[in-house]
Amino acid sequence: MTRVPFFAGARTWAEHGARHLELIGAALADGRALQAPAVAAFETALADACGREHAVAVGSGTDALAFALLAAGVGPGAEVLVPAVSFVASASCVLRVGAVPVFVDVDGHGLLDLDDAARALSPRTRALVAVDLYGQPVDGDAFEVFAAAHDLVLVEDVAQALGAHWRDRPAGSIGAVACCSFDPTKNVSAPGSGGAALCDDPELAARLRRLRWHGRDADGLHAELGYNSQLSTACAVVLHDKLALTAGWTERRRAIAAAYDDALADTDARPLGVAPGRSHVFHKYVLRSPDRDGLRARLDDAGIDTLVHYARPLTRQPLFAAGPGVRPCPAAERLCSAALSLPIHAYLDDDEVARVCAALAA
Repeated sequence: MTRVPFFAGARTWAEHGARHLELIGAALADGRALQAPAVAAFETALADACGREHAVAVGSGTDALAFALLAAGVGPGAEVLVPAVSFVASASCVLRVGAVPVFVDVDGHGLLDLDDAARALSPRTRALVAVDLYGQPVDGDAFEVFAAAHDLVLVEDVAQALGAHWRDRPAGSIGAVACCSFDPTKNVSAPGSGGAALCDDPELAARLRRLRWHGRDADGLHAELGYNSQLSTACAVVLHDKLALTAGWTERRRAIAAAYDDALADTDARPLGVAPGRSHVFHKYVLRSPDRDGLRARLDDAGIDTLVHYARPLTRQPLFAAGPGVRPCPAAERLCSAALSLPIHAYLDDDEVARVCAALAA
């Protein structure tokens, strides 16, 4: 029995790999593996897609988050509010700049709960990382109002939601700076690692560019301590091509999500669903099950790959568990004890989707 794959990498390559190799070859013909015109062209296309003035491509989404905080002046002594449910980089970036991540509970969709964020504020709070979890954005208006009311730098972590919208605003347009990841598991993925920081402020963009390449300013002088975090030419041309494919891929993901929703209707498992005002790109399709492990075993027996996002809140990761920013996050605990992610990508065929649905409904 052929298994239903969780990830689409091999199938995406089978369809688009030959063209991507041609694009890479053409882009590398002048010998510039880094800092080539293809990188700037991708930055322009990405900024346009996200409704931003500037996009600064870097080596990873993790670096983008850390650079965003540094560029905004967040450093030692500061506290940064982060959701208790996310990938580790949403909080480890805070440690990288010498600040303290303060964990905030989540709502029923897994998104940071602003009511709990208000309870987590202190005189040292300087920033808020708003994670667009699983593929749907936060309430951009509410988060921007909250950040302005408390004089916080708002950083949108759009790693999982490129192409989604909050009302008529694209994910990536919220806050002072937004950060993308192009990890190979993402909806728009690089053949390697990659990320980007998006903003509207030209001074912030200039500092982000310095940080990504040894502190080098536009005049060629090294103005501050920087890093070496560059998006390769090869990754840039592939990502630029994939941006044009994203809309079609997203529609397929949404159709699969609707089929899964229907299959779960008469079971004791429930999808997280889509919050009001959002369009969801389903980077992950996450359900809650009172018997997560039993359901996962049943799906495995049916030849269906699943994963758990995430098995524990960030507050119980050893990296953070003894830190001063750990707070009770009961909703996060409940979500992590019940969450199960199903395969969802544009290269699942109808028979595979039907297999998943049948196994869910059994």
